[in-house]
Amino acid sequence: MSEKVGWVYYTKGKLIYMGIEKQGSRPTGAMGKIIGRLMNKVHTGLYIDYFKNNLPPDHSRILDIGCGGGKFLKYLSTVNACYLLYGLDHSSEMVALSKKVNRKAIDQKRLEILQGSLSEIPLHDSSLDLITAFETVQFWPEIDKSLAGVYRLLKNGGSFVIINRYPAEGSKWWQMASLKSDKDYNCKLEASGFTKVDVDLDYKRGWIIVRTTK
Repeated sequence: MSEKVGWVYYTKGKLIYMGIEKQGSRPTGAMGKIIGRLMNKVHTGLYIDYFKNNLPPDHSRILDIGCGGGKFLKYLSTVNACYLLYGLDHSSEMVALSKKVNRKAIDQKRLEILQGSLSEIPLHDSSLDLITAFETVQFWPEIDKSLAGVYRLLKNGGSFVIINRYPAEGSKWWQMASLKSDKDYNCKLEASGFTKVDVDLDYKRGWIIVRTTK
């Protein structure tokens, strides 16, 4: 039996498998919209559970890279009205969904959804307290350049939090992932300028949480 990596969803009486290599990096079209809603319902709960005990302080400026369907941003805007939030995604479908999910906070000027890449983001250097990236780092085509961009945007003392699947060696996900081990995360982040990298492989089996500080 061949291994499959991706999403399975149910629609119109049929189970349909959708390969992550086709839609994971840039959800598009009708299937992309389904992915965004599925991620809002399934995986976002893991991110929220982690941050319930790790919330940033009041008035933090926070960027979520690859914000997808926007549910994590909605959680942050709900839990603390003092946060200034930004979401970034290069998929027009995800940007539209995230704007819909976060309409209230956007109208209140507490949240802004941006479309494009990290290199094009209209934010000042050293302006952010926290940057998050959930299940997206493995899709970054120029990971060294992107991590340098994260470092550039953070204030001194600012944090970067990655939550990602931790692939079994030899699996299809392992073959696809640009960062395959905790050593890879440490190496790449330290090369980008980060001096303290904390890795958690115990929070949930099959997942890795990386927290690093500028």
